Amino acid sequence: MKNFKVTISREFGCNAREITRLLAGKLGVEWYDKELVDLAAQKAGINVDVFLDANMLIDSPETQLLKRFGYGSTTSFYSEQAIQAQIEVIREIADRREPSIFFGRCADYILREYPNTLNIFLYSSVEARKKHIMETYDLSERSADKLMKRIDRQRHNYYKYVTGVNRGDRNLKHIMIDVERFGSERTSDILCNIVKTEFAD
Repeated sequence: MKNFKVTISREFGCNAREITRLLAGKLGVEWYDKELVDLAAQKAGINVDVFLDANMLIDSPETQLLKRFGYGSTTSFYSEQAIQAQIEVIREIADRREPSIFFGRCADYILREYPNTLNIFLYSSVEARKKHIMETYDLSERSADKLMKRIDRQRHNYYKYVTGVNRGDRNLKHIMIDVERFGSERTSDILCNIVKTEFAD
């Protein structure tokens, strides 16, 4: 296959991380998620552990999850230095001569001018997302609903701040797929077939 780049953005609660892991395994390529945050934080001189691990012993489960998934929830990630570091890290990886998958982190916008790039957006209904969050993180319906809305809002605000456009803007998306309809395994199969077809030699 060609030297392609796939970006995956998503709504919180549709099992997108697992789908990305499955897709990367089926394609036999590297995928980048938390590593992007760590590398960008290191480049910007930010101690990412301060955001992700502080007060973990006294935080409620909901607050711990908010810190884990709600990147952009601290002002340090909004600094010009942090944003530029994130852009540089993503582009440095993309410039390597090897296929790769980028999970979140505004990668669809950052790599918008790169050739052989496919931008994917995963979503599900509110009820399906809420059910997944409740089951995966052992939360009540009320807590799951609150967490889902807060993380969605934080991610939208961060994406808008970094890119100047809405996170769900279809102009930057090539494929949008309903995970509730197809399930995680079938979704990864569908995406794998699309990527192989799109980037066949």
